[in-house]
Amino acid sequence: MAVFAFIVAGLAFLGALASWIAGAWFYAATLRAFAGEPSRLTWLAIAAWPFATGRLKDAGAANAANVNKALVAFIACLMVGFAATSVATNLARVSR
Repeated sequence: MAVFAFIVAGLAFLGALASWIAGAWFYAATLRAFAGEPSRLTWLAIAAWPFATGRLKDAGAANAANVNKALVAFIACLMVGFAATSVATNLARVSR
């Protein structure tokens, strides 16, 4: 059971990484659509996109919705990953 929980945790953390990359991609596409030439501040906002979603107020609803969906997926994957890690470590400790 502990091995299964470790597999679930690994898949959840891979999902979190994938949703982070997808969110950064959607955020970059939104900024490109409205800003034109990317600046240094734009690249900083792309790297830390969950903390810069306030800049999306002027963006279109579809672009902002994609960024928000990626943020929700990222947080959900992190929660599942941490819960599965907790279960896996408890099962590995109990079975010894």
